[in-house]
Amino acid sequence: MATTAEDRSEWGIEKVDVPAYLNRIGYDGPTDPTLETLTGLQRAHMLSMPFENLDILFGRGVSLDLESIQDKMVSRGRGGYCHEHNLLFAAVLERLGFTLTRLLCRIRLGSTEVQSRSHSVLIVELGERRYLSDAGYGCLGPLEPIATVDGTVSQQDGWEYRIKQEGPATVLQMMNNGAWIDSLAFDTTLFHAVDFQMANHLSSTYPRSPMVTGLFAQRVVSTEAGPVRKALFGKTIQDFTTEGIADQRTLSTPELAPVLSDVIGIRLTDEDVKKIEGMD
Repeated sequence: MATTAEDRSEWGIEKVDVPAYLNRIGYDGPTDPTLETLTGLQRAHMLSMPFENLDILFGRGVSLDLESIQDKMVSRGRGGYCHEHNLLFAAVLERLGFTLTRLLCRIRLGSTEVQSRSHSVLIVELGERRYLSDAGYGCLGPLEPIATVDGTVSQQDGWEYRIKQEGPATVLQMMNNGAWIDSLAFDTTLFHAVDFQMANHLSSTYPRSPMVTGLFAQRVVSTEAGPVRKALFGKTIQDFTTEGIADQRTLSTPELAPVLSDVIGIRLTDEDVKKIEGMD
């Protein structure tokens, strides 16, 4: 499953400015390819980089070339959606010496219907073990990597995640109101950059894609009491807890831009604000 040196030019990892990325996520810990480093980087990324689909809603589209992702998320202080997050994170990890594989997978979120491979995850190899690392799931995703061993349970700030083998598929589950629900599923199919381009095209242009039909903006916010998982769906802002939704309220249109900026942490331009204020 390892990404070989010959394959790396396919992903353009040489274009990533690692010091700028580390500064963007506020990470000053170790950078050697260990589980400690991977855990610290994923947590810092999740607490710093918002999940958002504004460019899709604004008609700008989403580019997956690493220069564009880096300019958007590192230089301009924006967020992105799953493929942007995980391709950026993967490039940084490989530049730091990690061995990993980029996979496309299926979101489940408790649904029994088969979904397209619209999401992405990373499998990072550390010694004899492989770890699921996903920096782009949004606020409900794990903040730390999880060993892909059947039955593994990972407790993270009061949240619980579990790995379950289901034939050739590996399923990530999360505890919700006392029950395990399927979050996503993946297998070891080999994917190339062109496969990610097709998945990106589907997710960002298909009329029935959730990324096309409404506003998504999420972030895990660090507080003295621990991480708070905040999500904006359309004009509804809510906090997710292990027991359900808390502090839910509906925003007025004039409140959207301030919440996106001050709560979700997206750096908005004047043009962005005008487009947001024009949303129905």
